[in-house]
Amino acid sequence: MRAVTVHTMRAVQAGEVPIDGGIAVQEHADRPVFHGNGDDDYICVACGNVLAAGMAPEYMTRRVRVRCGRCGTTNIAAEIPVQPARRPSRSE
Repeated sequence: MRAVTVHTMRAVQAGEVPIDGGIAVQEHADRPVFHGNGDDDYICVACGNVLAAGMAPEYMTRRVRVRCGRCGTTNIAAEIPVQPARRPSRSE
């Protein structure tokens, strides 16, 4: 039996979505979106629903966002705020 560490994700703030990321949508509230072989589970900040099971922290970066199938909250696992995205400026 593995020792599981449970991480509460946080809600994504307005303007925090990176240009190269997307949102995984949990279609069934009783099934995590991601399954791995790690020791960490990630739960929704609003309702505690399991969104990712057995995921190693290095895979749950600031680009990974999950919309909870139970309450609709968009969650992010990153513990640091994501800077608003900017596209490189064109120099002429």
